[in-house]
Amino acid sequence: MIGEKTVTDSRPVAFDATLASTPVWIEVDLSAIKQNLMEIRRFVGPRVKILSVVKANAYGHGLVPVARALADAGADLLAVASVLEGLKLREQGIEGKILVLGQLLPEEAPLVVQHRLTQAIGDEQSAFSLSEAAAELDLPTDVHLKVDTGMGRYGVWWEEAASLTRQVVQMPGLRMGGILTHLAMAGQNTDATQDQLERFKLVVRELEQKNLPAGLRHVANSVGLLKFSESHWDLVRTGLLVYGASPLKEDVQKPFPLKPALSLKSRIRFLKTVPAGRGISYGGTYQASRPTTVATIPLGYAHGYPRALSNRAQALVRGARVQVIGKITMEDLMLDVTDVPGVSIGDEVVLIGRQGSEQITAEELARLARTIPYEILAGLSHGIPRRYF
Repeated sequence: MIGEKTVTDSRPVAFDATLASTPVWIEVDLSAIKQNLMEIRRFVGPRVKILSVVKANAYGHGLVPVARALADAGADLLAVASVLEGLKLREQGIEGKILVLGQLLPEEAPLVVQHRLTQAIGDEQSAFSLSEAAAELDLPTDVHLKVDTGMGRYGVWWEEAASLTRQVVQMPGLRMGGILTHLAMAGQNTDATQDQLERFKLVVRELEQKNLPAGLRHVANSVGLLKFSESHWDLVRTGLLVYGASPLKEDVQKPFPLKPALSLKSRIRFLKTVPAGRGISYGGTYQASRPTTVATIPLGYAHGYPRALSNRAQALVRGARVQVIGKITMEDLMLDVTDVPGVSIGDEVVLIGRQGSEQITAEELARLARTIPYEILAGLSHGIPRRYF
């Protein structure tokens, strides 16, 4: 009736998130990570310990599940970038040795001591803060002395390393668990790397001459492990390699097989036919040269898929390689699926990983984006659901 009000039910509608499909997800093969660790151990030999780096959400693979898998597989130590990352592992019941590589803030020292983390230090203030906390809590704590032999980042300069070591061993509650340096140009400059290795040797020799303890001596990162056997010392630090990606160029022969552990996947959400001459996405940087079937994928640079891959990368649909076309947007990208028979909404799309006989690796995307595979993997959003098997 005209003028009569319609009464609506204002009660909230029940919300069930399980009814919505996940637009983007990551799959992590933990057995591949364990296999890569086994290959690394075989390569360096039984004398050398392995420290597995799980910083940056385990290079995008997921901090806690990966750390747990590595511990189960026999990693001698784990390394994180911050005290917070170390605490997350302890909260989840991971009990092995955890080395914090990042710089310590004084107020974090009691947390390091209380939760039995091992801190890398490169200055007197950090050592003093840890000693003070160790005395207060009556808990001795291990430290690794970080020596700057050419990185120019954290650490004590190599000329001053012996002096700082003497101070550390005289501080109550501190134990020298190790000494390390970080190679700055192992992938680009052999001469500079040899200079760093020589400086580290000089530091170790000076400690020996002055009867000062060194603990575990370690230099090799993933590149150093592959290219400089003299960098292996007592322990090697494996980051990228343990995840099945290589820091070397794609055409460089690797000394042992690697199995990529991570796959980045989505699904086709929309299909449309674009006539010849039409532009795709912002700026019209791609112009269709023929009637083109365009698939829209709900994955973009907000998920960590670099915008630099616009009009450059490929993806896998029904086992076939297809081209990314147009500018990658915050939440979406477009693919040319014209030549994929039977393509349908809901089809799985692989952005990193294997589908059928085809594979797209982090190294391939890094080359196309003019970056490094570390950035491709570590840049994947923490908000993307991870599935483990």
